[in-house]
Amino acid sequence: MGELSAETLKYRGIRGYIVDGGTRDSTFIRNLEWPLFFRYFSPKDVVGRWTVGSTAEHIEISGVTINTGDYVIADIDGVVIIPRDMIGNLLDRTGEVMSTESELRRMILQGMDPK
Repeated sequence: MGELSAETLKYRGIRGYIVDGGTRDSTFIRNLEWPLFFRYFSPKDVVGRWTVGSTAEHIEISGVTINTGDYVIADIDGVVIIPRDMIGNLLDRTGEVMSTESELRRMILQGMDPK
């Protein structure tokens, strides 16, 4: 993935790019405000190396199956895929965990040993 490919995909309505591989021109692409998540930097261009064969089909990256409609949460620390049918339960549980972490943070700032 490079700047021209990213601009083309963004123009065509593709909402972001996740690859279990390399990319180049990442600063330029991030300045497009187009989500880009990759494993490593590479000077190689993708021209002639890949084509879009299909869209809206499931894919697998590192043993994780991703289906259309699944939720993707990604940042510089990594990418998490949440299956569509699990989102309700996960959101409920996330609220509980965040509440517990907030309380623990408060206690640590008051001098409690985090162990």
